[in-house]
Amino acid sequence: MSSPASQPVFPDEILEEIFLLLDAAADLARASAACTTFHRVVSARRFLRRFRSLHPPPFLGFLESDQPGPLDPADWPHRSAPAAHALARAADFSFTFVPSPTYSSWNVCDAQDGRVLLYRRSSDAAAFPDLVVCDPLHRRYVQLPTIPDDLAVSTGARGMPDFDPFFDPASKEVKEEDLSFRVICDVQCPHKLVTFHFASVTGKWRALMFSRVLSFATGDMALYCGMFERHYAHGCFYWTIYGSSMLVQDTLEMRLSRVEIPTVTYCQQKAVVEAGEGRLGLLALGDCMLHLYSKTLQNICTGAEEWHQDRTIPLPKLDSDWRIIGAAKGYVLLEAVLQDSSQSTSSPQEIPDPTQYFTLDLKTFLVERLSMSIQPICRNNRAHLYASYPPPLSLPSI
Repeated sequence: MSSPASQPVFPDEILEEIFLLLDAAADLARASAACTTFHRVVSARRFLRRFRSLHPPPFLGFLESDQPGPLDPADWPHRSAPAAHALARAADFSFTFVPSPTYSSWNVCDAQDGRVLLYRRSSDAAAFPDLVVCDPLHRRYVQLPTIPDDLAVSTGARGMPDFDPFFDPASKEVKEEDLSFRVICDVQCPHKLVTFHFASVTGKWRALMFSRVLSFATGDMALYCGMFERHYAHGCFYWTIYGSSMLVQDTLEMRLSRVEIPTVTYCQQKAVVEAGEGRLGLLALGDCMLHLYSKTLQNICTGAEEWHQDRTIPLPKLDSDWRIIGAAKGYVLLEAVLQDSSQSTSSPQEIPDPTQYFTLDLKTFLVERLSMSIQPICRNNRAHLYASYPPPLSLPSI
């Protein structure tokens, strides 16, 4: 056996190419801890940018909407459990680094690329809530300026309660070393959809208006954010509505349109996803099954093509009520709540099984248990999937 002094020493450039072949961020983190040379190569910003451009961040947990936190991390035996628990220990998902509120607490309204978007009502008289973008791992935050009165008044949307703020996923297109981000705030008005766009590069808001020339069988229910769910796929925003339609907002083409959905999905929970190969997917939950329908992007709004049922995905038989509570980054987040204990044969003294959370990988269609909790998510709330890198590999996001 050769001595350490006689073993070959690889230059940093060769080590970089070897480490880039590692698929899992957790494996890279373990490699960086092997010796000082490996740690120096892996921790270099140049290498981290290359690795992040080739490997998407792992899904580490979720944050409940309209709550102040904390992160619900992936638990064992989920493959992301080690990185998720390392993140939960290192980050501040109580957001104590954000200035203390004087009126109400900060609540989560979106998460993307290691950032979390928070909101609060500064007072009952405020037209719109305060917004903060923060990085819980590096404890950084940026408070967004208030939407100017001239924009709010000119759109006729001032004081509207249906205010839906979220990250613009198109921000992902910027270079990795660019810490900029964009935020969109949708306001549903009776005859138009008003969107306010904020860019961190300019530090300013601008307003866009979409005329609502569409009629919906569900009547006024289409006017309220709480009555339907927002989704993002292939550069457009989709709102699934109770009934036969969903609303599509294309911010690049400045177009608002309506899409018919399969009849069999009317009364089922739904999520709009990217089905791959230029197809839009509609995932419907019913009878302990997920049913995936799809159609080509070119025929989304024309009605020239019927929805095609691609596959049926069975869910674990747990004697539970299933619910779709989030979808992003190629994953769907599912909640399984134990059915009414009166239907169970267990004694009243027994503690009911906790609520279980599962992920569906839309590439492999693998259903994997993520975590467990005694307290289920509020029935009307959703959850935001949090994808990031383990602390040793994570760069600041703002």
